[in-house]
Amino acid sequence: MLRVITFGLWNVLRAPLYPLWWAVRRMRGRGTQWVRLNVRPQIVELTGRRARLLARFAPFRERVPTSLEALRRFATSASADERLKGVVVVLPPLRAGWAMAEGLRGVIGALREAGKEVLVWLPEGGGNKELYVASAASRVASPPQASLAPLGLVAESRYYRGLLDQVGLRLEPFARKEYKTALEGLSAEGMSEAQREQVDALLGTIDARLREALATRVGEAEVDALFHKALIRGAEAEELGLVDALAHEDALPELVGETTLMPAGTYLALREGTFFRALRRPRFVGVVEVRGAIGDTRRADAVVAALRAARKSPRCVGVVLQVDSPGGSAAVSDRIHREVSRLREEKPVVAAFGDVAASGGYYVAAGADRIVAQPTTITGSIGVVAARLVAGELLERLGVRTETVRRAPHGDLGSPARPLGDAARAIIARALDGIYADFVGLDAGGRGQTVDAFEPLARGRVWSGAHAKEHGLVDALGGLDAAAEALAELRPEARELDRVLLELRKRLPPPPPAAAAAAPHAGSAPRGASTPP
Repeated sequence: MLRVITFGLWNVLRAPLYPLWWAVRRMRGRGTQWVRLNVRPQIVELTGRRARLLARFAPFRERVPTSLEALRRFATSASADERLKGVVVVLPPLRAGWAMAEGLRGVIGALREAGKEVLVWLPEGGGNKELYVASAASRVASPPQASLAPLGLVAESRYYRGLLDQVGLRLEPFARKEYKTALEGLSAEGMSEAQREQVDALLGTIDARLREALATRVGEAEVDALFHKALIRGAEAEELGLVDALAHEDALPELVGETTLMPAGTYLALREGTFFRALRRPRFVGVVEVRGAIGDTRRADAVVAALRAARKSPRCVGVVLQVDSPGGSAAVSDRIHREVSRLREEKPVVAAFGDVAASGGYYVAAGADRIVAQPTTITGSIGVVAARLVAGELLERLGVRTETVRRAPHGDLGSPARPLGDAARAIIARALDGIYADFVGLDAGGRGQTVDAFEPLARGRVWSGAHAKEHGLVDALGGLDAAAEALAELRPEARELDRVLLELRKRLPPPPPAAAAAAPHAGSAPRGASTPP
């Protein structure tokens, strides 16, 4: 009620200024045919209120990620503007994964499909990702002295077993199953066949998409020639067709036949700006982020608080769980999964995977109604890994003697001073087998499959999003927009609502009471172990 009264009075007092606001807005937008869109190096699906506030101040602007959600809003608005002819996209070297690059390329593709011209300018040249994104444009330009680097794809892994042996350290890994290779670099002398197989498959997905994109610029037969050249400068890049023009920044308006280019932020504000304030808070689709390694208690509390707030809010019609995480603690992952499952009892939940959703990152999403991933998202890694550091040899070299007094046979199970015997290994193996079985059972149930059918897709294996879709690990390919569409299929009124990032830093609210007839939480046993990819 207080909001209604406050904003009602605000609107009444401002009403006489509406004609002036309307005239200024119309004059500033008149004659705009080209807009300049500056992309920042880091890209995320959605930014929160704090990031948007920082973006208003020049000293902090470059530190704020570019929001794909804002870019899609811009593309939607620009596509509907019949007066707008095109967009100049300034694309710097990206500090983003392939999934985010895929989303950015999709924005350019949407503008092209709407009949808009798109000129991508590469101020510092570009490598694989920049060329992949730029290839979706009508035209590409770069400064004369910039270098383009179509190097092709490679994955390097370093193995430190030899170094650890020299200093007298040894890492004993325990993994379920053969593709769970996170600790291989510290425990093995070289790449295992399982690791080589899954890395090669991941590279294959990305390589196919990169080749297809480059072929739109130079022709399919010439892509290998680009990889052989590797570094291409100025005039040669233009001759090969990688760029259409060589131009400095001051020449960009001339390239598109304009005198000035309106900033995309100004353009979007003019298109979306409203004069009167809404009297009531609108309904929305909540977005809850699970970002980075899973394990930090404060970050986990923030995720849990956001999920509980979404469940409690009558204005939130559903939730998109935005996951960009390599996993971490099984206990914390299970805690977040529990909140997702409880939320799903009342509101639809769709998981959207970013650059990586592996191990615990996949675990937290298993309770969602649907899962969406980009074709290049690193997906799966359903397995368990643990390790024990053995430092007995190093301690001896340093003259350190360890004496032990036990009151139980395995009291020093975690001691780095001694290697494990068969009985101790069996204890650890039994614990990991239990965690793995629960992990697979939980994910299989979430995907509506039997354990026997699902387990071969687990085994710690990492899949690309495209392969994950083929095997039923995800339901659809795309980004946050595709996840929102999936949510709208479950709850149609969500289709026209804004997506709001839920960021809570307040005290963690208490959990809602469990329903008396609720079924036991499947897979609640995995505790006390780590499950990184």
